[in-house]
Amino acid sequence: MTPGSDGGRRPGGLSRRRLLAGIGGVGAVGMASGLGTGAYLSDRETFPNNVFGAGEVGLTVDGDLTDGTVTVGPFAVDRTAFDDRPKPKGFEVGASANPVRVWLATECSDGDPLGEALEVEVVVDDGDSRESLTDGYRPLAEVERLLATGVRIDDGCLEAGPDGGSIAVEVAPYLPADSPDVSGKATGLTFRLYAEQCRHVSEERASAPGANPFADDGCEQTCVPCEDENDVKVGSLTLQYLGDDPATVVVVATSGGAEGVGNGGTIVFNGEVAPNGTFVVNGANAGTNTPGWIGPNIYVDDGGSDDGSEGNENGGGNGNGGGNGNGGSGGGKKPAGVKIHTSCSESLRVGDVYGGLYEIVAAATTDDEPLCGTGAK
Repeated sequence: MTPGSDGGRRPGGLSRRRLLAGIGGVGAVGMASGLGTGAYLSDRETFPNNVFGAGEVGLTVDGDLTDGTVTVGPFAVDRTAFDDRPKPKGFEVGASANPVRVWLATECSDGDPLGEALEVEVVVDDGDSRESLTDGYRPLAEVERLLATGVRIDDGCLEAGPDGGSIAVEVAPYLPADSPDVSGKATGLTFRLYAEQCRHVSEERASAPGANPFADDGCEQTCVPCEDENDVKVGSLTLQYLGDDPATVVVVATSGGAEGVGNGGTIVFNGEVAPNGTFVVNGANAGTNTPGWIGPNIYVDDGGSDDGSEGNENGGGNGNGGGNGNGGSGGGKKPAGVKIHTSCSESLRVGDVYGGLYEIVAAATTDDEPLCGTGAK
């Protein structure tokens, strides 16, 4: 297991051994969980028309026998700089009866509201080497999908007993300083463990393709990511207005590189919005060459921007008050208000907040597929 470069933030890819072992595994085993509970399970060797049980298989978590799932957390969720991120939490896996091979998998998310905001790295350490199973920090929801199909974490059988060693599983959480404000919320990461006795199943069989016990347990991804300039076309956004007073909000969509209302921009929303109220920006009338597409950018103005300057995710037109009635200025100037990239050249997610005033609470593609983000997986 070898770490990579990039100052520890993005360790190197998985080793060849790990990739091969991750799709291997056969035999009888158990799931690990419920700290303090215990169970011994028989491994099995399969022969034509017969199954023979032989020996005992047992796993421990932090020294206690376990037979179900292990949850790491809850994590303290506060936005920080990367160098100030919290210390990892985790557990140690041991063998209680006979030498075993061990597989680890995550549970699929059930819609955790921190799924896209909180980043985690999962590292295993057998005492001789360390390896990142996630290839660095990734959003929690992505990690749950990535590891749901399982990976083998022992390095050639874990010996039993107090002198047999252990495998440490560490989860390092990190909420970037520029993330949506989700302070006060808590979450954890749940794992499943599977063990197989070494002496009755050969390493060749344990590493054979298709033998991974979690291979068919992948998570269904029911959302579409908008990032890295992919082919996703944003068709609608539902925004929540975070201002303190009612305002007339005007949204201008720009297309084809034209920035001003008088030079290709189109008003796609113009209406009164109450504090914490929501409004929908729909691409049906944006006039783009792709039916239903909002376009590459929209500008959202509550009347506080009077200089036609471009807003951004960290600032922009922040006033409360009446709208300007046209959403922007003509003559080729950029529309007033906070700019939101809707071309997917920059990541756009449900839960993102722009200019401190507008939070995306729902989003869909032109094909009515939900976009990924906080609470959507």
